[in-house]
Amino acid sequence: MPLRGAGKFEPPESVPSVSYPHAPVGITSLDNVRAAFWQAYRHLFPPHSLAAQTPNGSIVISWSILDEPHARYPYAAPVMLRFDGQLVDTMSKCDPRERIRIAQNHEPTLREGLRGYDPFARFPNARVVVIG
Repeated sequence: MPLRGAGKFEPPESVPSVSYPHAPVGITSLDNVRAAFWQAYRHLFPPHSLAAQTPNGSIVISWSILDEPHARYPYAAPVMLRFDGQLVDTMSKCDPRERIRIAQNHEPTLREGLRGYDPFARFPNARVVVIG
């Protein structure tokens, strides 16, 4: 049977799922491991930021910047967090407190990866930071 590409009305595979406090139908939240990372790193982003999990397990973070005078686009250039498979495996076997502790230990990596990041970039390319 030949493979076929996504049809005109089918969502692409890269459509992320967004984390909401009360998710509407069709929207899923971050899994337990990614939720621990988001909880540990949320303070580095504006309070109205949204985190979405992609099918490959990355987290995409962005926020509305419509009210900013220097904004050319409605959303900040996204930040994508990619995770080492071994780190994800280790965290999946931990209890919630240990997950948060491990995620917090990787915060310096994220801070370094965000150095020079411009949410108002003229060409809003995603900033990709590898954790792990």
